[in-house]
Amino acid sequence: MKLVRPRGGTAVAQAVVATCLVALGASPIQAATRPEFPLRVGPTGRYLVDSKGVPFLIHGDTPWSLTHNLTYEEAVRYMKTRRDQGFNTLMVSVPDAYDAEGNKAYSPDRSGQQPFVDDDLTQPNEAYWAHADRVFKAAERLSLLLLVTPAYLGADHDGYVDVLKKNGPVRCRAYGLWLGSRYRGLKNLLWVHGGDRNPYDVRDEVRALAQGIREVDDQHLHTAHWANGTAAFDYFGDEGWLDLNSSYTYGPVAWRILADRDRVPPRPTFLIETHYEDDFGGKTADDVRAYPYRAVLAGAAGHLFGNRPLWFCGTGWEKALGSPGAGYMAHALALFRSRPWYELEPDRTHQFVVEGHWESGSDEGVQAAVTRRHDTLIAYLPRGRRTVLVDLERFSHGPLQGHWFNPRTGEATPIGSFGRSGTQAFTQPADGDWVLVLDEEARHYGPPGQSGR
Repeated sequence: MKLVRPRGGTAVAQAVVATCLVALGASPIQAATRPEFPLRVGPTGRYLVDSKGVPFLIHGDTPWSLTHNLTYEEAVRYMKTRRDQGFNTLMVSVPDAYDAEGNKAYSPDRSGQQPFVDDDLTQPNEAYWAHADRVFKAAERLSLLLLVTPAYLGADHDGYVDVLKKNGPVRCRAYGLWLGSRYRGLKNLLWVHGGDRNPYDVRDEVRALAQGIREVDDQHLHTAHWANGTAAFDYFGDEGWLDLNSSYTYGPVAWRILADRDRVPPRPTFLIETHYEDDFGGKTADDVRAYPYRAVLAGAAGHLFGNRPLWFCGTGWEKALGSPGAGYMAHALALFRSRPWYELEPDRTHQFVVEGHWESGSDEGVQAAVTRRHDTLIAYLPRGRRTVLVDLERFSHGPLQGHWFNPRTGEATPIGSFGRSGTQAFTQPADGDWVLVLDEEARHYGPPGQSGR
């Protein structure tokens, strides 16, 4: 981005609903098209579900400056485009401190409004927040989840860390009470505390803000976004008010996810940030294409995609909505929603992909996951990892059906069917990165990436 409890006693009911949706012929992608907010932690503690118990895969974009640098009409156009591309989640910083060129300017929003009077958190400027209200409500109508950062701290004093210090815990709590009261009626929010910075010098202020929100709003989940190389639970994780974990890394995505999901009791972890398309670090669409596969197959409950200039909603944003990276994200979404992604567990000890996996947590290795029933395997093979050996006897039943899925085009190529016996080598059909999908034929799944069964 800007540079540098589980709820309720309905776990059984949630699992039954999700299982029945698939059993009745509703493919995962069909069942997840229009979520019913608010969200809560699912029955296994590894993913989110909507209010009907349907698993919700976080598939997000990061227009941090959506309400700050775009007009209402522009913001709606942005959101409709992303919704039509399959995104179901947007990360926004409200209030925001960046201008339309991505500078750390504390400039006013497009209509000339600042969020607070004299940086006093107890004196919000109604004109600024009324615009945010309209955008939030439009997002709710579009069935988009908003990850809202209410006080972006900033990696280099480019956020509100100094404002929080100036106001202190008492005013921060008052601000939280005001936010919670104002937005508790919206169902499509998830609060994200922090923002590109560890809260070592504003712990009391961040805690007070979060507690203020929770005191008057008990329906929205909370997580955090700290500095690169951290997880949400690295701070306040033992205090009970963070509901789900998040992973932030510019290093190997899978290693970060695998480490961050090893919490007791289990909590959903999602990839909240890694390199953005065409931003600093020089990562292209070909680079970012791997991230959703690396994340979800390592056990993440979803991922966020980023692009420059989209993160600050700056010059050229409309053209950038059609970037190659966005297209690649749509292919990843289609693949995971065509299979029960919420049942996947990482093949950490290489029980299924027994040879050719290399270091599976690294960016050069194969990342594989298997459903808990051992009836579907999905493995991402980066360019150059041409052949893997799979132990077919690890599957629960046979015969099996195989496909190669092309993450560049979204097309699936049948491999054929084969018995559940011994090991078998699978070789990429051509150069480039590929996804191997093996299913028990009894599941009657269609080709990966297609919603039909």
